[in-house]
Parts: sequence; structure tokens; C-alpha cells
Amino acid sequence: MEWLTSGLRRDVCVLLYGGQRRAQTLKSAIEARYDRRVKPDRFYGALDALESSGFVDTHVEGLEDVYSLTDAGRQSVETHAEWLCGRVDPGSDARTGEDGDT
Repeated sequence: MEWLTSGLRRDVCVLLYGGQRRAQTLKSAIEARYDRRVKPDRFYGALDALESSGFVDTHVEGLEDVYSLTDAGRQSVETHAEWLCGRVDPGSDARTGEDGDT
């Protein structure tokens, strides 16, 4: 799941998990989340990489590109979320990385 090693690509997929979105809406949501501008070439490069890897589909509505997750993209987001939830367990000691059961 190397595609998730990029925070931008991962965040795009998480946003698309809720449904299809226009490119500019995605970019604006990411910029609002991190309170910083994302360069267009970096953003569209991430979308292109996700699409060429088979995690995202695109179609045109009017003048705008609209993106959505493929089944592979949806599965990858779910797998990542499971992994993350397993690490952010209220019963674990985040400072040492040990489970609270030891």
C-alpha cells in the first residue's frame, strides 16, 4: 500500500471515502484542514498518481473533473483505518507504544 505513504494521497482518498467530489472541492478541503496552500502541480500530481494506480476514477461534469474512489481505493482506506484504530487504542500507552494489557 505504498500509495498511502504520501499524506496528500491518503488524505484525498479519505475525503473521497464519503463520496465523489470535484477537484477544487478536494483541494480546498485539504487546504482548510492544514491551513496552508497546496501547490496545484503537487495536488494534481497526487490525483494523477491515484488514478494511474487504480485507486481513483474521474469523470467530467460540465467543465469540472469529478473524482471518486474505486473498490481498490475504498478497501485501502478501510485497511488503513483499521490499522490506525489499532494504534490509537485508549488502552495503550502512546508514549511507549505498549498495550495497556502488559
